[in-house]
Amino acid sequence: MKVRPAHPPRHLTRRDLLRITALGAAGLTLAACSSDATSGAVQPRTWGAYIPTVLPPEGTAASPIKQLAALADVHPRYLHRYAAIGDPAPIPEFDAIVAAGSTPLLTVEPWIADRGPNQPDYALQRIAAGDFDRELRRWGADLTAWGKPVLFRFAPKMNTAAYPWSLGVNGNTARDYRGAWSRMRTVVSTESGGNIRFVWAPTVLTAETKPFSEAYPDANEVDYVALDGYNWGDADGHRWTSAADLFGTSLAVLRELDGEHPMLITEVACATAPQLGVKANWIRDFFTLIDGEPRLEAFLWYQADTQRDWRFNSTSASIDAFRSSLMAMSSPK
Repeated sequence: MKVRPAHPPRHLTRRDLLRITALGAAGLTLAACSSDATSGAVQPRTWGAYIPTVLPPEGTAASPIKQLAALADVHPRYLHRYAAIGDPAPIPEFDAIVAAGSTPLLTVEPWIADRGPNQPDYALQRIAAGDFDRELRRWGADLTAWGKPVLFRFAPKMNTAAYPWSLGVNGNTARDYRGAWSRMRTVVSTESGGNIRFVWAPTVLTAETKPFSEAYPDANEVDYVALDGYNWGDADGHRWTSAADLFGTSLAVLRELDGEHPMLITEVACATAPQLGVKANWIRDFFTLIDGEPRLEAFLWYQADTQRDWRFNSTSASIDAFRSSLMAMSSPK
């Protein structure tokens, strides 16, 4: 199976070759994390990343996960993988992630990748009506047969206009999204042996996105609530956006919407600025922001070079800022 990279809120070509560095890992079980969060305890904050590959290049034993673990100096708990709804489960990648001591976060997207949002065959009403039960049942069965903890993120960023499942695209409404989520959760859970946790993840509120509150499903149907957000920098119609401006309002809405479940930032990154030290300052400010979110369990950095150089190590100042901030976050308080 061809592994497709993650992408920021505006659609990226998934066939782009990415320059990366990757993360190694260690972490707690999902059951323990959920139990601590719902009991009201402050979460031990950790991190993860998307990297384009977790498998060693053919003919080598060089692990991308170990390489990036060394780069970051702190092992991440989560590594993010992507699949379209018709893809097979990426079990070899999952095995590599677990062997490195991490937990996979899997995003399953109901579409044919790279064909854009105009795919009415994947409209939310069809998912809610059960037209994709076969595929969802297979996902539940395959992940259960694999047997290890996995976070399952379905149809994220529904408040953008980039996907067949987006609100306002292909006739989709927030009610349709809730119906599709409920159907997905029921079907996948029927096959689940208890190792699957479900992550609901809109993108941050901007001038280009829709409100996401009405798309929130029943609280009993989610295990984590999450956000995605990218600082695109000053280019191509974008403006430099501070971490507080990017996430602050949306985190407040998310807290108000759901006061129970642990929180994640499932995609985050900052473009590299031409001015020395600007990205490093953004990274420090981001860590300060998340330090004020007691229910936030983890963030996952988009560690790749596409359209922007999002990598935390794109400059010497940014990697120093990332390492020192991550070390401080991970140290016992």
